[in-house]
Amino acid sequence: MTTYKIKIKTGDRLGAGTNANVEIVLFDGSGKHTKPAKLDNWFRDDFERGHVDIFTIKDDTNVPEVTEIKLRRDTAGLFSDWYVDQVEVMNKNTKITSVFPVLRWIRPNVDLFIARHDTFLPQFDPRPQQRNAELQEKRSLYEYEEKIPGLPVQVKNVPEDEVYSISKKWDIAAKKLRLRTEKGLDKIFGCGPWKTFDDLTSVYSSYFKRPKAVDDWKSDESFGWQRLNSVNPNLIYLCKEIPTKFGVTEDDLASFLEGLTISEAISKKRLFLIDLEILDGVTCFKEYVCPAPIALFFVNDKGQLVPVAIQLFQQKGPDNPVFLPSDPPNTWLFAKMWYNVADTSYHQSVSHLGCTHLLMEGICIATNRCLSPSHPMFKLMGPHFLYLIAINEVRKSRQCLLTATVL
Repeated sequence: MTTYKIKIKTGDRLGAGTNANVEIVLFDGSGKHTKPAKLDNWFRDDFERGHVDIFTIKDDTNVPEVTEIKLRRDTAGLFSDWYVDQVEVMNKNTKITSVFPVLRWIRPNVDLFIARHDTFLPQFDPRPQQRNAELQEKRSLYEYEEKIPGLPVQVKNVPEDEVYSISKKWDIAAKKLRLRTEKGLDKIFGCGPWKTFDDLTSVYSSYFKRPKAVDDWKSDESFGWQRLNSVNPNLIYLCKEIPTKFGVTEDDLASFLEGLTISEAISKKRLFLIDLEILDGVTCFKEYVCPAPIALFFVNDKGQLVPVAIQLFQQKGPDNPVFLPSDPPNTWLFAKMWYNVADTSYHQSVSHLGCTHLLMEGICIATNRCLSPSHPMFKLMGPHFLYLIAINEVRKSRQCLLTATVL
């Protein structure tokens, strides 16, 4: 007689817990398996949402190393639906533990086979019929719809698997409560306009940690560091020539290239450009302005990337000067701040809203429709889709994700 310890984690989502009768069968990969064993701890409410339950079963068959399990449930009880996160099985004789990442709803009166680690390319999946059945169900749940002409597709109806988990909702509520307790919300929204830099930095507390940039944000080194390590590190590129629309001259840069001419700095690959032309002509709220800057950066002898010229709008001209580090300190500082206005606008509208929310929702739908949960690419991409559709749905319902067409 062999004893097995079975640990099952029920998922943390609405309706995940079950009152149904649950059975498990253990396999060793050679065809040898245990008898179906009912999982039930007396005088205990098993399989509650978000809980971990431990069971001990005994069987005449010795499976030294469990390589596959079969789960099955019925429709008994008031709530029979069941979502399982993970199953661990240990043979107490051999002390070998096998982990089975289920991450699925267990359908009633249907055998669900899960291999250890549950990762297969389609051509190697030993259960192709189960795989195809799962995909058919996913395709009925994840349907495309072009809700707004010209924008990426969205999910027609939000599947239950995409809504916030219960713990996530409580986590959000707890953070709101903590902010109110620390008067964080009052500091941000309730004290009128910020008039000094100290007013702005006062929002940082034990909840909002004080960022590194607070202490050196004015320096050129910090400004250059942001281009490589902040929200848009993909915008900068090697300068091979100065664009004709950029009004910077050799004389302008003479003091900042450490004795090099522009052509010498280019040949040594020490000049870099960022051109936010995509923001040119963007619609803004009345009395607001969004620059579309061009900025030139130089790698100095210390290996630091520093700005050497900023033009805030696209076409050079007498009303569109090139700002330089030799300008009065506040003039140069404001030029960098206006550049950051554009950088933030690009990040929020293109990188964040466009690529992270709108575009990725369609990719999330396609992944669920085309890749089995057992596919290695699904395993890799799935965590990055967590709550993506749920967040988009909340924003759409509040009309603040898709209806804003201005900056």
